[in-house]
Amino acid sequence: MEWQLKITAVAEPTGLRLTGEIDLATTADLEIALEPLLGAGDNVVLDLGGLTFIDVIGMRLLARTALHLRSVGLQLRLLRASDQVQLLSGLLGWADLLGLSQCMVEHAKV
Repeated sequence: MEWQLKITAVAEPTGLRLTGEIDLATTADLEIALEPLLGAGDNVVLDLGGLTFIDVIGMRLLARTALHLRSVGLQLRLLRASDQVQLLSGLLGWADLLGLSQCMVEHAKV
């Protein structure tokens, strides 16, 4: 079985829509797609609603992207982050960095 990640550019807001899996096999493709966005001077939005899986390598790429954007006064916004993404970001201690801490608080209240 071949794992795939579909990456679709979105103009407004500036970002990407991700569908499929982010893992060792697909992280390089996502990194290449993110490169032009990092130099564009805008916040970057990633729509994760179509993700079916993300591993620690993928989460690490999201964290590095968020750190880079933060260093130039911008931010990474994750839309429609799954329970898996929220849980993994909390376990790794990256929920605040990825802007998911409020999501986790709201999820915990349910």
